[in-house]
Amino acid sequence: MARAVRLLEEEKYRLRMLVEGYPLPLVNAVRRACFTDVPVMAIDVVEFFENNTVLYDEIIAHRLGLIPLTSEEALEKYPPPEECRDAPVGDPRCYAVLSLEVHTSKTEPQRIVYSGDLQPQDPDVKPVYPNIPIVVMAPQQSLRLQAYARLGYGKEHAKWIPVTVAAHKYLPVLSFDLEKPGARECIECIEQAYPWLAEKMRKMGRGSIEVLEDVNTSALYWCVHRRCGEAAKLDYLQDRLILTIETTGSLTARRVLLKAVEAVEAKAKRLLEEVEALKTRNEQG
Repeated sequence: MARAVRLLEEEKYRLRMLVEGYPLPLVNAVRRACFTDVPVMAIDVVEFFENNTVLYDEIIAHRLGLIPLTSEEALEKYPPPEECRDAPVGDPRCYAVLSLEVHTSKTEPQRIVYSGDLQPQDPDVKPVYPNIPIVVMAPQQSLRLQAYARLGYGKEHAKWIPVTVAAHKYLPVLSFDLEKPGARECIECIEQAYPWLAEKMRKMGRGSIEVLEDVNTSALYWCVHRRCGEAAKLDYLQDRLILTIETTGSLTARRVLLKAVEAVEAKAKRLLEEVEALKTRNEQG
């Protein structure tokens, strides 16, 4: 079968694509690389100068680490994680600095500190969303800190995972003939969960439909096997996969996909080099 990739849907932080002719292990490797091998910025170290809020330093630091930071420009400005592993904290070559200083007065009611209160020194590395709550402060409380963000991989910690969804499924294909027994019950069942699909079936009368829409096909499977009899059959094509990617907002979905493909390609090249080196040692030995 010819290999092809067809874009089904693309937004800034989400894309869906139909992958044809590529083996499942390869597509799955790309999917996994979206989680583990695409670098993004995240807060890694926090220095506290004042904190008499209800939350311990460690809890606030953990919350800060999980705030998605914009990383599109950072990928070009900062070295990869491998080069900064032994760099001292605060090294401007590797770390972006964000500060936070909030004080509440004696008469002020409680205040919620949000991710938008973080002040970045580098405008290209800032919280993606300004409304993520960090802590609720009571009157006469203070929170003053400095946070250091660096590029990292999801395989190090969840705070460096750039995606919320990276999943694939086999392409569902519904074959049907409304002249066969069970057609009326079949259409009625399918129409309850997929009215648009039932409408297509009525217009066509017979044939097959690729279910490219982003829907759960569990109800369709149930209808076909319990209500449709000979009128319909549902297949899941193993050589055609729908890949869905949604990001945290740190990177665009397209950038995550391309970086994941680059990571898989680099791993394959390293494996081939290791195999060749092993072969050479065996021949020489």
